[in-house]
Amino acid sequence: MPQVMVVDDSRTQRSIINQYLAPLNCDVVCYESGNEALEQVTQKIPDLIILDVEMPGLSGFDTCKAIRGFLQEVWVPIVYLTARSNPEDVVEGLAVGGDTYVQKPVNPDVLLAISKAMLRLSDMQAQLLEANRKLDEVAHHDVLTQIMNRRGLDDMLERLWRDHQRRKSPLGVLIMDIDHFKAFNDNYGHIKGDECLRQVAQVLKTALKRPIDVIARYGGEEFVVLLPETDLIGATHVAERLIGAINQANITHAYSACADHVTVSVGVAQSRENDSTHDMIKRADTALYKAKELGRNQAQAEE
Repeated sequence: MPQVMVVDDSRTQRSIINQYLAPLNCDVVCYESGNEALEQVTQKIPDLIILDVEMPGLSGFDTCKAIRGFLQEVWVPIVYLTARSNPEDVVEGLAVGGDTYVQKPVNPDVLLAISKAMLRLSDMQAQLLEANRKLDEVAHHDVLTQIMNRRGLDDMLERLWRDHQRRKSPLGVLIMDIDHFKAFNDNYGHIKGDECLRQVAQVLKTALKRPIDVIARYGGEEFVVLLPETDLIGATHVAERLIGAINQANITHAYSACADHVTVSVGVAQSRENDSTHDMIKRADTALYKAKELGRNQAQAEE
């Protein structure tokens, strides 16, 4: 149910507006001051705000400006109620973020029509934001494995790297590769190979204990895990846990040279002072090759 916020210092006026809006079948919440309205907006963003212009304390214009400042890119329609009609007031009200005016004394049909129109726009925006969210999710997630893809990983790594630099906190990274995956594909076929990738991704995702840890498909049969607030020792422990989880999953691989089931090799690295994301990933990749050279199905940390 849409929520409409009514802000007016007159109890009588609030009651009248509430009655006028009854046909909308909305949740109407009323407040007597701009300060109250601002406090509530920080808790829950309404679908429409109907705002009296002339109020003691924060005026309607000041309240509107403050709300727009708080919401930033989130748009909520704001309708002014006012007895003013001079062009200067209209220009000022729209300039600080209002969308339209309803003149006092309020005509119920006009208020209802404008409120319906504003709620339609609000609903259209909500649908557009949801569509954009889904598109963004598709763009940043791997369709096959249902985890983050390389593009999503790059964005997340950049974000975590900035946080790491600001807070001087450790950031661990794991690069892992499914051992002898070409042999798996060649002998079982690509359909089974895709199913193997899906299973491995889900096992790894489930084995990560913290919501802040990030797993992504790096490409082919490679995966990357980002571990915020985790040093090299901690990241190595996580790598060993993930290797154990894959072994326990016991996905048949009769053509592997190191086990009768699917295994993974893992390279482990940690952020360093005066480092870059490229440097950290490169060190993890070098450690991964070391794990392969030493027999696979194991983790090796950077030197």
